[in-house]
Amino acid sequence: MPRTKGWIFDVYVEDERAVLWVKTADGRALRLMDRYTPSFYMKPRDDVEAERLVKVLEKHPHIVEVREEFKYLSLSANCKSRVLHVFVDSARNFRAVLNDVRGIGAAEAYFNTDLLHVQRYLFEKSLPPTCMTSMTYDDECMLRSFSILDDSLKIGPPPFTTMIFDISTEWPSRKARSIPVTKITVYDPDLRPIKAFDGSEAYMLQSFAEYVEETDPDFLAASNIEESLTHILMRARRYGLNIQLGRERVNVHKLRRLLPYALKGRSYVDLDVLLSIGLEGLVERSRWTLVPPRLAAKWPAGKIIDSRQCYEAMRRDILIPESYGFYQYPQTVKEVIFRDRGGLIFSPKVGLHKNVGELDFESMYPNIIVRYNISYETVSPDGIERNRKGLLPHLVETVLARRLYFKHLREKFPRDSREWRLCDNRQKALKNILVCIYGYSGCFANRFGNVRCYEEINQLARENLIKAVNIALKEGYEVIYGDSDSLFVKKEDASREDYENLAEKIRRETGLPIRLDHHYKFLVFLRQSSDEKFEAARRYYGKLTDGSLYYRGIELRRHDTPAFMKEFQERLISILFDADSAEEIISIQLKKAIDYVLEACRKIRRREVPIEKLIINKVLRKEASKYRSKGPHVIAALQEAQRGKPVRSGDIINLIYVNARHKNPFRRVIPADMMLRNQYYDREKYVKMVLDAAKTILGVFGTIKKIEPQIALLPRKL
Repeated sequence: MPRTKGWIFDVYVEDERAVLWVKTADGRALRLMDRYTPSFYMKPRDDVEAERLVKVLEKHPHIVEVREEFKYLSLSANCKSRVLHVFVDSARNFRAVLNDVRGIGAAEAYFNTDLLHVQRYLFEKSLPPTCMTSMTYDDECMLRSFSILDDSLKIGPPPFTTMIFDISTEWPSRKARSIPVTKITVYDPDLRPIKAFDGSEAYMLQSFAEYVEETDPDFLAASNIEESLTHILMRARRYGLNIQLGRERVNVHKLRRLLPYALKGRSYVDLDVLLSIGLEGLVERSRWTLVPPRLAAKWPAGKIIDSRQCYEAMRRDILIPESYGFYQYPQTVKEVIFRDRGGLIFSPKVGLHKNVGELDFESMYPNIIVRYNISYETVSPDGIERNRKGLLPHLVETVLARRLYFKHLREKFPRDSREWRLCDNRQKALKNILVCIYGYSGCFANRFGNVRCYEEINQLARENLIKAVNIALKEGYEVIYGDSDSLFVKKEDASREDYENLAEKIRRETGLPIRLDHHYKFLVFLRQSSDEKFEAARRYYGKLTDGSLYYRGIELRRHDTPAFMKEFQERLISILFDADSAEEIISIQLKKAIDYVLEACRKIRRREVPIEKLIINKVLRKEASKYRSKGPHVIAALQEAQRGKPVRSGDIINLIYVNARHKNPFRRVIPADMMLRNQYYDREKYVKMVLDAAKTILGVFGTIKKIEPQIALLPRKL
């Protein structure tokens, strides 16, 4: 009997069979099949005789078996209840059978009814996609046995191959099939174009399909991947072409729904996912969720968590309820006000500080869930049950340990190395899951949700942060800022070792891991940009003791800040902190910083700054025509559309200010690629942007009022 090792990259169900696509260790794409029988559970009403009901159900032409079993009806159930397990002959008939059984009216509840068939199959097999697996199969490629091989500590992803492409179309209309494709471009992993298809549309589509078949990638990736693939297939159908983008041959003209049926044997993923967490991060998400990568890539956080929760519940013999928001406890308005307070923030002390330690609780909320046994079924108005381990702690433990493993492992590699990036992508994907588990715990859409669980996590986080503050104060430290899971403290002449010892003392007292995250030589906390009377949370900049800069909440962190402004602001911070003491910053470096601001404004006024460094990049969150307020990036998007370039939600719009004060908003900005070489940018607008960036850095020192009169004296014309 043949045996192979490989990684499952796609799974789907066809009637009574599951189809698995495997990338084998020797580089082949192997199609295997397995038997699949869908099923659901029902709890008969107390006045219904179970034996008679079984006989009635067994007469249904599509029910193959009915078993009496004992299962837990909820997470909090202490004993199992008798239920009926109904098996259906195929996935095609599942929904009709379920509706027929509901019509009998003999059950008080139904369970395990709303999972996808691919979820049922993978859950029943405990088979996480993308894991390395050893499989045996017969001559008809029917799966006979499998075992999971441990490759969990490997940094790189499985040897899947990916093709990145992009399509260009003419002016968009409401009917996708009426928009001609003008060009298809294929890119390498670094997003450099390597092949382009153009010419007549029919020839282009056919050539692209042949190229896909020739290169035979496991994954296809593009921006708005489902929209792009659907568009290509619909245009091909218009020309009568039966192009094949998957590994299984299908007749695209007979498909009611193109995706995923036209891509069998080939997975697909949105390019944004690959750019944010990489294929290795997607592997983490797919394994944890127990769904194929194409689903794990597009599912929102709630659906990802729900999938794993359902799997863990099934492993515990707990049935999956149909209703959502399972645990509901009445609360008075007073209880809601006092319990639902979120995280705790100690307002920052605005201004310049020296020798500051930033202590950070490592994965604080997940660790609270594990340490205190916080779960849907363990938290009630009576407190937290400690006698049995809850579902959430079990859910969190493995992903938390795995996230910390890769987070700490990446520090062993240079920051610009491939290994560092691979570890970072894995830990980012896992971190996103952990963050969402906390938020989803009290969500109304969570089928197991318990808002008290969410509130309890927040309350314990507040209590432990207060404990940390009191310990720091007792040890003689000044607390200058606290934010949910981090604490900024300072003490005259305190060394790095002193701050690490403080973190260790807090860890022993709270039982939660905490470490010195950053040690600042200088640190400046800022006021709110919208109202300078108030301190700003998560808005500061500083210089670490190793000489590097660190900042949050300022222009440098924003994606829409032009390159020149980022370079200017970073250089401004470097000049300001090029000192040995706080006194030297005030007496010497502040004057140098002001001079640098003036020099930057002169460069803008003299048009010495290249246009490409003044481009503003902003994401279009919805279709440009749907915006009520026509902001600069919306205007630029509309200009792009007017000249025939398709603009979609999620696109990055590149624009330049040419006359920000013009009465006509369409004359204020221009798309960057429409800017002519001899066209001028709006110098005064960009001077103002320089001043705004300078105000962020120097505003707390009260120097902006000194700069503005000097700016006014600079020549405005060449």
